[in-house]
Amino acid sequence: MDEPHDFDDILVPTDGSKAARNGAAQAIKFAQRNDATLHVLYAMDMGDADYVAVPSDIRQTRNRLEKKGQQFVSEIEDLADDAGVSCVTAIKSNTPVEAITEYVDEHDIDLVVMGKRGRSDPDKPLLGSITNRVVGSLDVPVFTA
Repeated sequence: MDEPHDFDDILVPTDGSKAARNGAAQAIKFAQRNDATLHVLYAMDMGDADYVAVPSDIRQTRNRLEKKGQQFVSEIEDLADDAGVSCVTAIKSNTPVEAITEYVDEHDIDLVVMGKRGRSDPDKPLLGSITNRVVGSLDVPVFTA
């Protein structure tokens, strides 16, 4: 029988949604119990902006997304600080699934905790499309809240 995992590094991706905040609350509890570092990630998905916009529009879009992402990760960082949990934040420019899978590989993440569905699909009955794709593409446990 496999031994239970020790979680040293826990990733919580955020898009600022209620589901992401639920995931963050659960991730903070896991981090407290495991004396783990919490990693908070916002994926800045530029979508088709790089292909259809002029450079100044791309810069404005990037700046707006960075500002929004910083707000989302800071909110969770504050919750982690209040709970006495070590926290690292990151904003990556990529699709959410790619950003999450790359971050997991680059930082030896042991557990991903994320909302069942995010901003783009709040009415999905089970898992949102991003969460579903992340679950299917990672070798580490994914806990959905």
